[in-house]
Amino acid sequence: MKIAATVILFNPDDSCLHNILTYYSKVGHLYIYDNSVRDTQEIKDWSIHHPNVSYFHSGINEGISKRLNQATEQAIEDGFEWLLTMDQDSYFEESELTKYISYVSESTETHSIAQFGVNVDNNSAENRTNYNIGVNVEHLITSGSIVNLSLVNEIGGFDEDLFIDEVDWEFCFRSILKGYLIVKFPNVSLQHKLGVVHYFLSLKTFKKTPRTLHNPLRLYYVVRNYFYVADMYHKNFEISAKFRKKALINRIKNNLLYSNRRLETIRNIITGYIDYKRNIKGRNNH
Repeated sequence: MKIAATVILFNPDDSCLHNILTYYSKVGHLYIYDNSVRDTQEIKDWSIHHPNVSYFHSGINEGISKRLNQATEQAIEDGFEWLLTMDQDSYFEESELTKYISYVSESTETHSIAQFGVNVDNNSAENRTNYNIGVNVEHLITSGSIVNLSLVNEIGGFDEDLFIDEVDWEFCFRSILKGYLIVKFPNVSLQHKLGVVHYFLSLKTFKKTPRTLHNPLRLYYVVRNYFYVADMYHKNFEISAKFRKKALINRIKNNLLYSNRRLETIRNIITGYIDYKRNIKGRNNH
């Protein structure tokens, strides 16, 4: 199994290198794309001393989808069959990644599987099984997914119009409509962080509960791209459509109720919707 990996950076914190070290030695090559304005010196210096690591930095934030396309193209050119895609704040426990790669290697239906993925909800009951049974799903997050490079040309790359958010949903939906499977291994765990988690007093229970908050600019992409993807796919994926709508409402609600940047949050939510109606895509240049 010839597998490479890629990770896309944007102003990473000190934990980034630790996260990378949990998987880079398990793959044939690691492609690091740094979207930060300034290069991440620690990662850059580390990559110089590892021949199976390539570090790319342009000083421009190119988003997620374009960098994923660059990584897939480079991996294909270098002769790899699979690409593990990671976020900078995600990591694997060693035993989990070893198990994951073995499951993918043992799969007998790789010709029909566009992407494998793992469990990111470590409290889920399905994570307690000991069987290497993959289940068909309609969505996998980008981080921790393994993309079948032999199918990328037929499916098409990641949608660069979306820039950062909804890229994973769109790719999964498109893959399924083209007749391919999205397979998740529920008993493989990825340690993953989405947004910044804060604890606030619930207005319902009056107990402190975790709330995920986002930078207001991120909510611009969340809202704008949600509607683009909804227009394209919700008629074909009605169950996912209900989940996605509920998730969007919860994200907006949490950020409006608990963020200390409410006016900026409201402005970005409204601008995101207006830009969707105007068919404005790609990077936000407001």
